[in-house]
Amino acid sequence: MIHAEHVRMSIGDRILLDDVTVNIDKGVRIGLVGINGAGKTTFTRLLSGQEMPESVEYSGRIIRKGRIGYLSQDTHVGDQEQIAKDRILEARDIAKTLERIRKAERDMTQLTGVKQQKAMERYVRLDQEFTNSGGWAAHAEAAHMAHALGLGEKELETPIGKLSGGQRRRVELARILFSQADTLLLDEPTNHLDHDSIEWLGEYLQNFSGGFVVISHSEQLLRDSDSMIWHADAQRHTIDIYSMGWQAYQRQIVVDNERRKKERAHALKQAQRLLDQADRMHAKASKA
Repeated sequence: MIHAEHVRMSIGDRILLDDVTVNIDKGVRIGLVGINGAGKTTFTRLLSGQEMPESVEYSGRIIRKGRIGYLSQDTHVGDQEQIAKDRILEARDIAKTLERIRKAERDMTQLTGVKQQKAMERYVRLDQEFTNSGGWAAHAEAAHMAHALGLGEKELETPIGKLSGGQRRRVELARILFSQADTLLLDEPTNHLDHDSIEWLGEYLQNFSGGFVVISHSEQLLRDSDSMIWHADAQRHTIDIYSMGWQAYQRQIVVDNERRKKERAHALKQAQRLLDQADRMHAKASKA
């Protein structure tokens, strides 16, 4: 799905990641965690193939296969005049056919005579084509996703630009889940979701057949949906891969942090010993 090798990312003089190689394969469920500023959002944006900010410098090789669904934290995306429902349906390109069906419906009520007859025939033909192609089933699926994420009929019939930031985020999440992407890259998908919606999302991701990476502060989502944890280490500029679930990772990261703490203390002790030795030999050029 996505293969990244020897990736280096920096913003100015600050290194975010250095020589990172990772894979996102079909069926792999990954939680990406780490402190704020470790580069999680920037890295997922890079993996998705989105245009990067000018302030970010990066190198390495990234191979992408299949369709990628990327949920960013930016809520001002898409046509702000488009109603929310059509924004979601557009992900499978069925919104245009629905609009033609709606137009035929309007023409049937507004026109008369031969024009009305032709509108009725057009409506029947479009409706049958839409049914045969699975359009109505997909329409119902999109509605179910939207409602599960807390979007009601009123929000779905509202233009994107008139929704709140949280509502726009839920529209984008529903759109991406509906898109039939092979790989999902979700940056904080639980923002603005209630408990029930988070539970639904966790179950959806558990059953998702593709691969995904999710950045989240929701332990509930990480616990319920992930089979692997990527830990972005801001001090070491790398991503440590833990092939285990959230709870096992929490135990293992404590052990690893303690080990690294001891290794750093030992390295500092060794460095101080060498400095002390250099001071003692300072006046003896031959030994130095």
